[in-house]
Order: sequence, then C-alpha cells, then structure tokens
Amino acid sequence: MPDPAPELRIVSPRRNLIILAVVCLVFTVMGAVVVVLAPTATLNLIVGVGAVGFFGVGGGVAFSTQWRRSVLLRADDTGIRVTGAGLIPWGDVDRIGSTSTQLGIRLRRYDGYLTGVTGESAASMRAARKQNGGWDLAWPARLLDRSPADAARELERRRPSV
Repeated sequence: MPDPAPELRIVSPRRNLIILAVVCLVFTVMGAVVVVLAPTATLNLIVGVGAVGFFGVGGGVAFSTQWRRSVLLRADDTGIRVTGAGLIPWGDVDRIGSTSTQLGIRLRRYDGYLTGVTGESAASMRAARKQNGGWDLAWPARLLDRSPADAARELERRRPSV
C-alpha cells in the first residue's frame, strides 16, 4: 500500500508578522534601555516597564497566536480542513478554481462543512456563492502564500482520484 501523500498547507503571508515581531523587539529593547539608564526616575520606570510589558509580552503573545492561525487550509486524504471551520470531505467538493483575485471552492453539499461552523447555514452559504462569483468559499489573493491559480492547482493535485 503506498504511503499517503503529505499534507498540503496553504498559509497567509507571514511577512507582516515578521515586521510586527521586529517592531515589538525594537520597542521592548528601547523600554529596557530606558529602565536601565534611569531606574530611579518614576516616569522612566513607568514608560520602560510599560513598553517591555506591552511590546515584549503582548507582542510576543500576539505574534505566536497569529503565527499559528496563519494556516488557512490543509488538504489531506480525507478532505480540506479550513482553519476555524472544520473539515470539508473530498466527496463534498464540487470544484476548486481561481480567478486572478481569489481562490474558490464550490461544494456539492454543505452538511460536512457546516457541522464545524457555528452560525452558518445552507442559506447563508448560497448567498455567499452569489457574492463570491459562484464559489461557496473564497479567499482573496492577498491572504494566500501563493497565487490563487497555484493554490487551486495544488489542491486539485492533492484531491484523491475517484
């Protein structure tokens, strides 16, 4: 029996997260320097500790949380996993395609997908289809780490042949 193909992961670009990390690091270091240079001045102590807390701790938590959440889609033998929504079994996928501006997935049935989503219904999915140019689920190109055409092609390649 052949080994299963590796999981395909489509992530959002992480360039902005790296910029966030660098900016937070700079402000954290500046806050630490302010505290070290004048630890007895109350205002310097407040500003320095505040910068270290806000940018160091808060920025670190934000960075790590957003880094983990930057995975948009994962495709394996069972189907496409949409982060925050659940699994779309391959049997429920009608088409995968793209335009120059978005990646789209059209579903045959909504049941499998909607079991992992709260607040969505088949009616809202049909309304989304009209707004998204015929796609039930769509991701704009700016959220993808590759072109929409490449993402669609790789998802189709990952789909098991029936």
